[in-house]
Amino acid sequence: MFPKVHDMRFFFAILTACCLFDFAIAQEPPAKKHFKIGVHAWSRMSSFSNDSRNEEHGMTFSGVPDLGLSVYHPISKKGNVGLTADISLANYKNTYTSGVNDYSRTFNYLMITPGVNFENATLGVAIGLPMGYHRNNSTKDIEEEETWSYFQGSSQTPTVTVGDGKNGMNMIIEPRLGYSYPVMNSGGSQLNVNGHIGLMLSNVFKDEYYPTSNLQSLNGTMLSFSLGIQYMIGL
Repeated sequence: MFPKVHDMRFFFAILTACCLFDFAIAQEPPAKKHFKIGVHAWSRMSSFSNDSRNEEHGMTFSGVPDLGLSVYHPISKKGNVGLTADISLANYKNTYTSGVNDYSRTFNYLMITPGVNFENATLGVAIGLPMGYHRNNSTKDIEEEETWSYFQGSSQTPTVTVGDGKNGMNMIIEPRLGYSYPVMNSGGSQLNVNGHIGLMLSNVFKDEYYPTSNLQSLNGTMLSFSLGIQYMIGL
């Protein structure tokens, strides 16, 4: 039995509609993946950790924020996965008590951080090149380098050594895990609130910064939490 004419017309109409719909979908331009470049500023809370019982360290606010440039290069079709790179002037601050005095130390780095962004979760490895160092005696309100007094061999006279903090700083390696939350997205431009946690894998100072191996227990790493904003422009 042959199908009726109106059934054929209905089938043809459905087939035509499907073809037109498929054609329309095919003509839709794919979502544009934007290469982005921008600026960022974020502040940091950091804590210094070492093996010495002669110092008491606390969590410290960096004060001056990190300032720098950011780049994002999408590597997925939807643009939700991308390679990232940040370069900034970074500030880490450490406050501690030793004896009867309170001290603060500021470490400055040129920080280069390649990484990846996956659905706004970020993973990167920061490389910090030493740029500056300051140590302040907060009790006496003066800037001073660390000074050590120790005995060498059988000598009854103590040897006094003054440290050179800037030249004693290590290049640091710091893995970072964070999240970038977009609060505004317009015309390819984007404003993000960024936060991340980082842990230095290398000690802040070189081993040779300390005149004796016993004093190397004063060396240590830093754990930090950063929060700030990032403004990116799509190109």
